[in-house]
Amino acid sequence: MRFTSGVSSGPTLRRSRRRAPRWTARRRLLAALLLFVAVGAVAPLAAALDPVTEGVDTRVVLDSGRAYVLHVPPAQLEHPRSGDGRPVMVVVHGLDSNPDDAAKTTGFDALSDRDGVLVAYPEGVRDSYNAGLCCGPASRSRIDDVAFLAEVVADLRRRGAGRVSVVGFSNGGMMAYRFACERPELVDTVGVVSGTLEVPRCRGPIRALHFHGDDDTSVPYRGRVYSTRLEAFLRDVRTIPAAAPGSDITIRVLDPYPHRWTQPGDPVDATDELWRFAEMDR
Repeated sequence: MRFTSGVSSGPTLRRSRRRAPRWTARRRLLAALLLFVAVGAVAPLAAALDPVTEGVDTRVVLDSGRAYVLHVPPAQLEHPRSGDGRPVMVVVHGLDSNPDDAAKTTGFDALSDRDGVLVAYPEGVRDSYNAGLCCGPASRSRIDDVAFLAEVVADLRRRGAGRVSVVGFSNGGMMAYRFACERPELVDTVGVVSGTLEVPRCRGPIRALHFHGDDDTSVPYRGRVYSTRLEAFLRDVRTIPAAAPGSDITIRVLDPYPHRWTQPGDPVDATDELWRFAEMDR
């Protein structure tokens, strides 16, 4: 076969015909092995390039033996030191509940993933906290939950956390109040839904946002001399500011509203408002 250049009349080039290789069993095996190695080398790289879209939960056991669940958002998974100085939220579950329930009910993990903020969910003793006069096994056994939450905050500080907001529902809200009142230097803001203050007075000023349903029969807004279920006196929510001199406490009454966290479709979104109140999105 002859090939003639269309640019010049140079020498004639001769192209030899090459036979196609025979695909013997040995060659097929070698090709398969090469393909397997190539795919194995590329797969980890491809996985590493995939963006992380959801945070990860880790159960952290402290020196005391108590534990909490830490939700780490994608930004801090990819760049661990990116959280240094960032705020952190501690979410305290209610009576007969647990960290998993608190995460599902409140939806704070989605905001954590969006804004790159750590969220911690402490574990109560037998699903309860000693908030003072209430509640359950932790109160009856006089568990030092103030020391426990201080240990949680100290661990979060070691991880680079900045401002601290403590938020709780029901018994968890009572515990959030107690912790902030007894250790005000450790807490920047407090968030409470359907809780009350179960200690006589605050030792220092606190800054709090409180949501309470006017139809709450478990922890009534106007208090109760004695709750048979909780085995405790329940303070009238309206008297909380007087027990915390110098504090900035905003109480929002939801009317009518029962004893539960707000849900999609409600006129108020406690999750979003508490997040913004604590300035977690900044």
